[in-house]
Amino acid sequence: MSLQHPLRPVERPQKAGLSRRLLLVAGVGALAAPALRAQGAYPTKPVTIVVPYPAGGASDVGARMLSTELGKALGQSVVVDNVGGAGGALGVQKFLRAPADGYTLLYGSLSETVLVPLINPAANYRLEDMSAIAFVGATPAAFVTRPDFPASSMSELLDLARKQPGTYSYGSPGIGTFQHLVAETVKLKSGTFLLHIPYRGGSNIMTDVVAGQIDVGVTTAPNVVGLVAQGRVKVLGVTSAARLPVLPKVPSLGETPALKGMDLQTWGVIFGPKGVPDSVQQTLNAAINAILMQPGMVEQRRKLGSTLDATLTPAQSQAFVLHERDTYRPAAGRVKPE
Repeated sequence: MSLQHPLRPVERPQKAGLSRRLLLVAGVGALAAPALRAQGAYPTKPVTIVVPYPAGGASDVGARMLSTELGKALGQSVVVDNVGGAGGALGVQKFLRAPADGYTLLYGSLSETVLVPLINPAANYRLEDMSAIAFVGATPAAFVTRPDFPASSMSELLDLARKQPGTYSYGSPGIGTFQHLVAETVKLKSGTFLLHIPYRGGSNIMTDVVAGQIDVGVTTAPNVVGLVAQGRVKVLGVTSAARLPVLPKVPSLGETPALKGMDLQTWGVIFGPKGVPDSVQQTLNAAINAILMQPGMVEQRRKLGSTLDATLTPAQSQAFVLHERDTYRPAAGRVKPE
């Protein structure tokens, strides 16, 4: 991954899918980010990043990678607060109760910021209640199974599902999550049927895949890299348009004839509650974008299977997440809340 201007693409963009959507809002003539802390005294006390999931998951790993360096850049400690439950909704609700002063942030992903309020009005919040401050990267899902499963690619899995509809199962972290919608989109596009087994969070999915309790687990790519290296699972495909450098032998969905053109990825965005002052947003955005381009962070993303096609300003970040909501609204409308 080459280092270029922080508001221009840092990887070759894909022809379609998330990369194209991202670059549509990034543009090529964006203004350079303002100098860090040029707008005032912020921050004068510690900053909290709420992660709406238990420790150890992809969001938690991303937030902790960022928090140490962000603390150094801001000159204040940055602490991670894990608040799991209700598919991420409990953490978002706690975050939204905080003052809009930039001292409580959210490490948000597609699932709880966009999909949950689309699917379940009882969550009682909307994307418009949040201010997107910085885009921090995208991550595909992976379709994972045990080593002795009779399929070794997505094409072979879909062939099995066509021949024996309803025989094979897949697990997701819950109804309405990104992983659930990805799998349902694959089923719809390929005309196949796999039985959905919803979990309450993703911590047990890989355990049950290895044990043969379910046939396929759908999880984010960082959750499987270590298991693949240990030979405990095999990956049938990743949901990005191109292969991941960290899993070079695993085909992308774009290589699967029945799924050609698909590029479905979740992402991380740092949010503040609606109304965070522009000067605070700019300070945070400049600091975060600079951190994301550090060689060590670039290497960490590569190892985890995460990508960053472009860094965005706050306005561009907000435009991106609103566009993502429009992208997933049709699929979300087909899902009934728990």
